[in-house]
Amino acid sequence: MIRKGLLSGCGPASPITAPPPTALEYAQDLAAILAEIHHIRADVHELASGNAIVSVHYGLLAYTDGERFWWTGPELNHAGSPLLSSELTLLAAARQLAEHHAVLRDKDAADLLRGGLPLLADVILAEHVDPR
Repeated sequence: MIRKGLLSGCGPASPITAPPPTALEYAQDLAAILAEIHHIRADVHELASGNAIVSVHYGLLAYTDGERFWWTGPELNHAGSPLLSSELTLLAAARQLAEHHAVLRDKDAADLLRGGLPLLADVILAEHVDPR
């Protein structure tokens, strides 16, 4: 459910009126907007770094630090690599992620794996494994 008053500013709370959301809260807000406005179910995961991830689709992960969102989209740049996207507001991030979700929804999982998009398991593993 979208928190009361959340859509009025659609960005992090003003430090004068309320404390800013944690990364986990901001990720949960994005997931709520995706569900209620775009009818997209998304999972939220808190990372050891303090950041959070919203898993929108296989290969579509939106990261947040509580102030902004960033993700690798399905579009490719001129060199053939996926493009990094970012947004400061919840509504703009949700709108773009919904567009990316529509693109990915019709793709075969094997094509997504070959495309180099990030996978949730890889991100969580990287956060929890000491490389030493």
